[in-house]
Amino acid sequence: MKIFTITSAITVLSTLISVGLAQEGATPGGTQTGPSTYSCDPNTCKLPKCQCASQSPPGGLKPSDTPQFVVITFDDSVQGALLQTAKDMLNVKNPNGCPAKGSWYVSMEYTDFSLVQQWYADGNEVADHTFTHVGNPSAQEITAAKEMLHTYGGVPYGKITGFRAPFLNYTASTLSTVAQQGFMYDTSSTATLDDCFWPYTLDNGMANDCWTGICAAGQVKLPGVWELPMYAVMDNASTPQLMDVYLAGSMSDVTTWSQTNFQRHYTGNRQPFGIYVHPTHMTNYPGMPDVSALKNGVVSIIQSLAGKPDVWFVTNQQLLQWMQNPVPNSQLASQPYMQCNVPNTGKEICNGLQNITVSSDGLVQSPLLQNCNFNTTNWHTCYNCPNAAPSLDTPVPPAAVQSTDPSYRKPVPDNCDSIWWDPVAGQCLCTNSSCAYTDTAAPTNGSSNGTSANGSGSKSAAAPLTKPMLGGAVTLAVAALATLLF
Repeated sequence: MKIFTITSAITVLSTLISVGLAQEGATPGGTQTGPSTYSCDPNTCKLPKCQCASQSPPGGLKPSDTPQFVVITFDDSVQGALLQTAKDMLNVKNPNGCPAKGSWYVSMEYTDFSLVQQWYADGNEVADHTFTHVGNPSAQEITAAKEMLHTYGGVPYGKITGFRAPFLNYTASTLSTVAQQGFMYDTSSTATLDDCFWPYTLDNGMANDCWTGICAAGQVKLPGVWELPMYAVMDNASTPQLMDVYLAGSMSDVTTWSQTNFQRHYTGNRQPFGIYVHPTHMTNYPGMPDVSALKNGVVSIIQSLAGKPDVWFVTNQQLLQWMQNPVPNSQLASQPYMQCNVPNTGKEICNGLQNITVSSDGLVQSPLLQNCNFNTTNWHTCYNCPNAAPSLDTPVPPAAVQSTDPSYRKPVPDNCDSIWWDPVAGQCLCTNSSCAYTDTAAPTNGSSNGTSANGSGSKSAAAPLTKPMLGGAVTLAVAALATLLF
């Protein structure tokens, strides 16, 4: 289990740096330290394609009629134990009786793609967090992750719509690449108090993190691409806390901060409230300290928010579907994207809904899965294992078996959602319009080596402008890393 220990330590390091970087955008009082040149005319920027940055609910809704959305997101690799932690956090229901859903920003290293497909099949969101979780991702880092999530996780290209930058270190170049590759939104910026905006499109540029210069005229203008700010929790010293708030103080303090900030949203303009986590912090591993109390504390916070008739736990995809056509809380339960119908395929197929067990040591088992073992890389898939370990240059190597081999699994076609696709029989089990799906998302423009199995790839990006590193955050992160490793 050493790999998990090291991974946990690195994740803590990256997380603490991320928190520091996110906080750098505001003074202790939460006020932008740099001027904003953001300007948007709501008379010309109109839904569903354009939305100005605003603290008021969209569509002219009164706050009292507006649903209070809560988004719970997870970052980095998807593994058995981490998936269970995420499920524990989402163990609440919405006012219409449907289970809460979450968004996972997936990086490829150490990810088991059969669990990505299970997460997706359960109605959650799968999003892009790059191949290797590098601080300044190239276009290939972003597109390689998208290719693997589709090829080995079975997620249709058209359902991979979101991106979050590793370490939240996004730049104008990164956002341009995200737009070029057809993503619907980015969620890497920080919202504190004066910039606590509802999601908005980048037709008129950025309105958050203006201290970096990102809001300057001409830096970012990407029509139709949404920015979903990450909403900070202000602690009792008025310092913004962003990712993994539960690490910033005692559980009692964090509970008070979270509830106070939730009420600020709930009794104010009902901006979405976010709980952003790296699940490895709340997952027990052999030889590591027991973190059950930490997880139980966060779960308790989430449960305290549930049960209200106007509080909804949604993915960022669901949030954007609502943003494009805002309806009052009284109409939300009937919206198609808020339903929870379980597909009835008529037989058990390898689609993420099949029986998958995860042992206490994290081993995934299912008679329908293929095991792809490359010594340092080991994962499962409903589809074909590659003939070599994926790399950044070749994220989708040729399949280990020929298409004429009886054991060959048929890839998900563009006219069937993977939850209805039987890769063994090569058959779509959807037989009516209610489950029909056509993937119209065009793959990106060819991998750098031209060998991608899906004909998708990347464009090169200009050199990014990096955020300054926080000395205090780095020092704290290194100390935490040493504690974990030793």
